[in-house]
Amino acid sequence: MKKLLLSAVLLLFISCLYAQWTWQNPLPQGNAIVNTDFYDDETGFAVGCLGTLLKTTDGGATWEFLQRPTHENITDVEVIDKNTALLIGNNGTSFITSNGGSSWAPLETGTDKNLNRLFFPDNNTGYAVGDSGVILKFNRTDFQWTSLNSPTSHDLFSLFYFDDQTGFVVGEFETILKTEDGGLTWSANEPSHYLTMFDITFINENVGYIGSEDGFIFKTTNGGETWDDLKRKIFNDIKSLCFIDENIGLATLYSMVGGDMLFKTTDGGENWYEVYSNQYGLYSVSCNESGSGIATGGTGTLLLTQDFGENWNNYTTGYTGEYRSVFFPSSNTGYVVGFYGSILKTTDGGEHWAKISDSTTNRLESVYFVDDNHGYIAGGYGKIYKTNDGGENWSVTETGDYYFNSVCFRDKDHGFVAGNTGIMFSTSDAGNTWEEVSTGSTAALYDICFYDNMIGYTAGYSATGGIILKTIDGGLTWNIVLEDGPNGLWDVCFPDSLKGFAVGLRGTIMKTSDGGISWEEKPSGTYYDLQGVYFTDSNRGYAVGSCGTILYTGDGGETWKSYPPVFGRWLQSVFFTKAGKGYFVGADGTIITTPEQEFSISIEESIVNAPEIKAYPNPAKDIITIEIPDNMSSAEIKIFDLKGQLVLEEQYKNITECNLNVKELKSGLYIVTIEDPIHLHTQKILIY
Repeated sequence: MKKLLLSAVLLLFISCLYAQWTWQNPLPQGNAIVNTDFYDDETGFAVGCLGTLLKTTDGGATWEFLQRPTHENITDVEVIDKNTALLIGNNGTSFITSNGGSSWAPLETGTDKNLNRLFFPDNNTGYAVGDSGVILKFNRTDFQWTSLNSPTSHDLFSLFYFDDQTGFVVGEFETILKTEDGGLTWSANEPSHYLTMFDITFINENVGYIGSEDGFIFKTTNGGETWDDLKRKIFNDIKSLCFIDENIGLATLYSMVGGDMLFKTTDGGENWYEVYSNQYGLYSVSCNESGSGIATGGTGTLLLTQDFGENWNNYTTGYTGEYRSVFFPSSNTGYVVGFYGSILKTTDGGEHWAKISDSTTNRLESVYFVDDNHGYIAGGYGKIYKTNDGGENWSVTETGDYYFNSVCFRDKDHGFVAGNTGIMFSTSDAGNTWEEVSTGSTAALYDICFYDNMIGYTAGYSATGGIILKTIDGGLTWNIVLEDGPNGLWDVCFPDSLKGFAVGLRGTIMKTSDGGISWEEKPSGTYYDLQGVYFTDSNRGYAVGSCGTILYTGDGGETWKSYPPVFGRWLQSVFFTKAGKGYFVGADGTIITTPEQEFSISIEESIVNAPEIKAYPNPAKDIITIEIPDNMSSAEIKIFDLKGQLVLEEQYKNITECNLNVKELKSGLYIVTIEDPIHLHTQKILIY
């Protein structure tokens, strides 16, 4: 009975993780989709990077963005029935749902290797393959993965089974393995060219195909006993194959230039022709006898066909591009700018975004609005853009052969732009005229911020490292207050008159507590470049950067915690409205949002991804014993409920274990943490 209770609580817990993020562009989301699987013509799932999980109940006409059960990359999904589906992914990840995807329970796989593909020949037995020769078998009767003896240590990428006993596995170095006894023993083909084999599929018990690197296709007509001579059909890696019958087939091809492509054959693979190209990559393709098919790719690409692959429609909607800056002058009205003249506007808090200008193809780096209608944009070629009507019309000031990185106004009339080689211009008449200001520096300046009408800062980098300049006279004169920071600085923010922060290359975070007189580097816990920083008050702050990095501090920047990435590429800018809603923008047209309160709770939830501690008994009723990690001589033990509320706290010093009385806690699942300024360990505990 306790085991069943624990399972139910874990399902509830997994369904609550990461519940606060909302994609606003592109839609339904912008992470790469790697694979799909359907139970019937209507019901299916799509999975991808950073735990991305989508569901359709109308054959792919619409997709629901499900909350992710993990932040690991999900590589494949198998739908067993309308309620049951199973996921695999990186680092041995596996999850199962029994309620149509509403919640997911983790499954132990016994491996930390990346799992690449999944195949169920029937409803009870499944197989998975992964890196370093991993081959796993799943038994639905006991919901257990078991590891099979593998004859290879090569990475394995695909598999196909005729039934629960007979199947094939393929991988790198021309690995082709066959089993006829459910994976107990394997036979292997002798490699001849050592190509990497990415996918295998069979049309019937005799005819099958393997797609490999450099466009080579292998074919069998005798059930895999032999594979025909090597035939180069296309000059690109064939990552995924599907055949509707012995004549019609589709393939996704990797290309280093011009985007990945979809190719089609109508003569059993002898000849192929291009039917679609996608600049953001294509990863998988599947099709059925009715002529419908689906292909997946980067930036959330979901392509649908109803005519045997001749024509494809992209379900993903929204705008693409490199977004560099976001600004909300009010709770509902906001602007985003980026490369190729991209200017987006929302008047409903981001529920809908619309392009509002096609007047330039210039790179736009920074946007600032003094109210909903009056705003400014700075960018390349020394151009400063101004609007008085909420972006309907723009006037342009050309200052010369400069590159501007930032624009900021200290009031409705006085503003500044700054850029490369220490260049700065100012206006005192709301942008009607601009005059050059001497900064006394030739450093590249990347951001400007003003705390009040007199005190302002600009940050960047010079030959000696990160640099910060300060003005105390409203921008008339500037003086260097930091000139040899450890790395270049991209953004600067002052939540109060004394406390300020600058972020930059290699995870650099600089802090001042005396108005810029002195600066101290703070550990960020990351080496990824940080592009933007924003504080909503003196204690709560956020930093974003490459590889989807999102950092959070709740103690005034003394310590920073990393949030599991929501998006896998560059995040360039972050902004929170006065209503407490945050907007994060970046590459591939990304705009994601979250209420600040839910983000703070989520930070507490995200600690489940930290290293585990030893806490027992589990489940517990009265007392739990916690073993203290050797590297933590003094720290705090905290217990949180699933809403992120702190329910118990204990400090310790120089002990090896600690006993906590949990008798007063309500029954349920809790998170136990041990934390010092450097380390964080965690464990889930069930109280009954």
